[in-house]
Amino acid sequence: MTDERATDTGPTAGTDWRTAGPEIRLTDADAAEPPRETTPADAQAGANFVVFEPGWLPDDCAVGETTIRPEQPPGRPEGLDAADIGQTPYSEGNPSAVRTVVAGEDRELRIKQFCYDWAPPAASVAPLWGTEDPAPVEAGDAVGFLGTDYKDNRGACVQRARTQVEVSVLEGAFDDDELEGLLDGLEPAADPQSTPVRQVPFHRLNYWARYRCEAVGVPHGLWSHGIARPYDESVPCSPAALGGVSPALLVPGDDGTGADYALDSAATFPDSGAVEAVYRRASNGSDHLWITAAAPDSELGPAVPPEPADQPAQTRETVELRGERVHYAALTEGSGAWEAVWTEGGVTYAVVAGASHHLDGEAFRRLVEGLEPV
Repeated sequence: MTDERATDTGPTAGTDWRTAGPEIRLTDADAAEPPRETTPADAQAGANFVVFEPGWLPDDCAVGETTIRPEQPPGRPEGLDAADIGQTPYSEGNPSAVRTVVAGEDRELRIKQFCYDWAPPAASVAPLWGTEDPAPVEAGDAVGFLGTDYKDNRGACVQRARTQVEVSVLEGAFDDDELEGLLDGLEPAADPQSTPVRQVPFHRLNYWARYRCEAVGVPHGLWSHGIARPYDESVPCSPAALGGVSPALLVPGDDGTGADYALDSAATFPDSGAVEAVYRRASNGSDHLWITAAAPDSELGPAVPPEPADQPAQTRETVELRGERVHYAALTEGSGAWEAVWTEGGVTYAVVAGASHHLDGEAFRRLVEGLEPV
């Protein structure tokens, strides 16, 4: 959901996620800021996500250039090409990203970081989508994956503290142990106690929802999950209001596995007949639980039975849970990601759990069994 390059802090960098609004657009090509060089620590001021830096590198490697692409309002004014500001040509969005190069003897890789925004990151392997057998690896307090990325490069990815981190080998070769060591050694570039984005609800960091602009459609997970979310109609929903949403939402129970997850953000899509809530594991703020409730005719809910997405998975089967036929899928049974889709009480539900050290397929199914009305 973001692009290949990134940039430095400008005069308003770091404040956009606080001040952005649905009517604000980039209309002057001369005002657009291209990517610029920075340091990971300085980049934090201009990012709507926690910025990480390598805490471990192979012996022959060193950190090279780091750039940050500053957040700017959506828009492609006349005379401005998306490439001029390091953005994708597939949308008018201009979100922030940080890009760091690591280079060694005849080899080089890049680390890209960004806020994945309002969608579960595609079975926890978004940049590696389509990899036949993605390999789960240690990545600090989270689970990362190794595989082949969308540029056909050897790649790796992890979500840490809500930050999507994607590694792509650009030249030469890095072995699996080195890529795992890189993910496992990532450290916050700035003092966690002085990083405001850590305390901000997810919907307030979300670029597409803040600007109410159309996003690029992306895979949600192992089942096909409907169309891209219409951010122009999304309405943030407070925890106190969840009990009154329609269609009715199911939430994690307050005992067992579900008790480990806390509500981060929720949004309704009134014109589309759907509600979504994002829960995070309190211990690391990374492991996510994404719950969608959709009316039967809503385009935002998956079909039931759902169609498999074009990502290989260890498991796709129908199981009995909650007195219903639930369509269950697991990228890997032991490390995730996991998904469940079913219809209950006239509502279509989809639950996506990202990869985690704290779940396996059996625990995820217990979590689904224990979901309860708000």
